Amino acid sequence: MSDLTIARAVHILSVVIWMGGVSFVTIVLIPILRRSSFQQDRLTIFNVVENRFASIARIMVLLAGISGFYMVHKLDAWSRFSQLQFFWMHAMVFVWLLFFVALFVIEPFILKNHGRMVKDGHSIMNLRKTQIVHSIILVLSLTTLVISVFGAHGFFYS
Repeated sequence: MSDLTIARAVHILSVVIWMGGVSFVTIVLIPILRRSSFQQDRLTIFNVVENRFASIARIMVLLAGISGFYMVHKLDAWSRFSQLQFFWMHAMVFVWLLFFVALFVIEPFILKNHGRMVKDGHSIMNLRKTQIVHSIILVLSLTTLVISVFGAHGFFYS
């Protein structure tokens, strides 16, 4: 098995775990908490689950970035970033950077402690805003995933 095959497998596995978690939080967890009778514990439960997933997501985002960089380097595919038919590579880098900044800069240094939102008594509003942000990011991410699969299989060029 070649190192490129291993890198591709690591890349795909990390993206599956990363996007699966984002999908779970956005499509399952937040809607359940918004419509349930948890009342005061809504944001606490959300924060516990999301903080646990954030640790996993950080590892997956790093693995996706390292393996993606390795594949571009190994294939000497840097010139693809200057060719329009490889726009999907730009999309992958954009989504990766979005999550990297969110997980490694915004959450730890700007938001610091999501738990503070619990004390403000507006858990429904905060969960609504959180769901909107997560939904936008999820749609962007899944769209990028689909166009990247098409692109990697030559759909956008001959």
